[in-house]
Amino acid sequence: MTFGEKLQKLRAREGLSQDALAELLNVSRQAVSRWERDETMPETEKVVRISDHFHVTTDYLLKDGPEHFPPASRPLPDPGDVWRKYGFLLAWALALWGAILCLRMLPVAAIAFGIDNRLAAVYMSVVYLLPGASVAAGGALWARRWRRAGRFRRQDLGWALVLGGGLMMLPVCLAGVLDRFLPEGEGPSGSPYSGKLLLIVLALGLLLAFLPSRKRRDKKPE
Repeated sequence: MTFGEKLQKLRAREGLSQDALAELLNVSRQAVSRWERDETMPETEKVVRISDHFHVTTDYLLKDGPEHFPPASRPLPDPGDVWRKYGFLLAWALALWGAILCLRMLPVAAIAFGIDNRLAAVYMSVVYLLPGASVAAGGALWARRWRRAGRFRRQDLGWALVLGGGLMMLPVCLAGVLDRFLPEGEGPSGSPYSGKLLLIVLALGLLLAFLPSRKRRDKKPE
């Protein structure tokens, strides 16, 4: 097999996309694609990093060898590999926790929904259910983007904060609307959640989401 064929099969065996491997090696996806098509060869330093990541020798990568692959596992897994492959489960755990919080508040929200004033009933139900729903939605978004990228990225955490913080702003906005249109004394007189704190969360999320990464600031070598 050629170097490109070996690299492609090793990458597929580990479940890595070309984008994920490019991130690990600090190169562009196009560079990885050219390597796998045997159009170019990586630098020596990149070959060493590839051999270390896939637990094969550089001789295996560079020399014509047998069709079978070396064993994929080692006696002790590398913590970095474990984190890259399974770290996204932490985000799913956060999403599950949020869903449980939301389910636990369903009976309370159902009682609140029985209030005669429909607007107030909807508002109270939202107040009870939204914290758990926001955590669940933000965690799910973070987990999906983390899994797709194959590694932790602060941009994905930023978008999760934007989604969760944005949802939590709904009671703040609803409280303002109800206080404006309901008779005095019947409105909620403000949201139980701090609008300033939520704006800080949104600002932090946007900063993490849009701040250029080192990958974009630095030109990647091939």
